[in-house]
Amino acid sequence: MKYLFFIGFLFTTFQGLTQDRQIDQLEVLYDQGYYLKVLRKSTKLIADPAYDYSGMPSFYRSLALFRLAKDEVWFKRHNNAIEEAISSYRIFLENERINDYLLAHYQEIGSLKTYLTDLETRFRKANLNGSADDIKAFRLNELKGIKARPDLIHDKRSNGGDDIFVDVPDENPTEKPDKKDDKEDESNAGLSFREKMVIYAKSLVGTKYKWSGTEPDGFDCSGFVSHVHRRFGIIIPRSSPDMLAEAKKVNLADAFTGDLVFFASGSTISHVGLVINTKGSGLVMVHSSTSQGVIITEIEKSSYWQTRLKAAGTFI
Repeated sequence: MKYLFFIGFLFTTFQGLTQDRQIDQLEVLYDQGYYLKVLRKSTKLIADPAYDYSGMPSFYRSLALFRLAKDEVWFKRHNNAIEEAISSYRIFLENERINDYLLAHYQEIGSLKTYLTDLETRFRKANLNGSADDIKAFRLNELKGIKARPDLIHDKRSNGGDDIFVDVPDENPTEKPDKKDDKEDESNAGLSFREKMVIYAKSLVGTKYKWSGTEPDGFDCSGFVSHVHRRFGIIIPRSSPDMLAEAKKVNLADAFTGDLVFFASGSTISHVGLVINTKGSGLVMVHSSTSQGVIITEIEKSSYWQTRLKAAGTFI
C-alpha cells in the first residue's frame, strides 16, 4: 500500500512539473487571438479533476475573459465577465507554483496590464464605471509590481466559424475582418507576420542568459528562438543543429526579417539567431549570447560572428 502511495505521489509531482499538451494548446490559441476557444477549453480543463494540479487553466480563462470584454456586443451578453476574470486570476494566484508561473508568463501578464489600462478607459467612456473601477482595483492590487509591457497585436485568423476577438487599436472590435481576395499578395502578408515576430523578439532584449532556458526568466540561444516561434504558434526543434536540419534553407544573401542564421564552431552548429533586418540590407540578428543575454548584433560588423556564420533557414 505504501508502495502504491509513493508511486502515486511521484506521478502527481511529475505531472505538475512537466509540460502538458492541453496547456500548451491554451497558450498557442491565446497568442493567436482565439479567445473564445481559449475560454471554452480552459473552462473544460478547470472542470477536469486531472488538472487540479495546474493553475494555467484559470490563468488563461482570466486572460480570455478580459480580452473578450473589449467587444461591446459580447460584453452586453456577458456583463459579469470582468468579475469572472478577476476571480479566475485570483484562483491562479493561489496555486502553489505561482512564483514559477509568474516568471514563465511575465510577458503575457505585463502585456495584460497595458491592455487593461486601455480597457478601463473604454469602459469609462461607455459609462461602465463599475467594471472600470474593478479593472483599476485589479491592476493596482493583483498586478502590483508587474511592469507593463507593449501589448502585442494578435493576428486575425479564421476561427472555424467562431467570432474572432483580437486586440487591434483604433479598430471597431464588433466588426468582423473583411474577406480578402484569395490572390492577395502573400509576400506582404508574410512580412506583416514576420514583423510582429521580430517586435516580440526585440521586446525580450536584456533577458539574461540561462543554460537550457526557454522562458523569459532566461534563455539559451536555441531556447530563445524556439520560444519566439512558439509564441506565434510555430513549433520548431529545440537545438540549433536540429533547427538547421529541418528548416527550409535560405541563401545568406536573401535572409531577412524572421529568418534564422546559424553559426558553427568548427564543423558543429553551435549558435542560432533571429534575423531582424529587411531584405537586402546587412545582416542583423537578435539572439541570446552567453555573455550578455538577449542582445542585437550587426553580424557584418562583428569579426567573431562573421567568421562563424554558416547558413540561414526559415520556418515561416
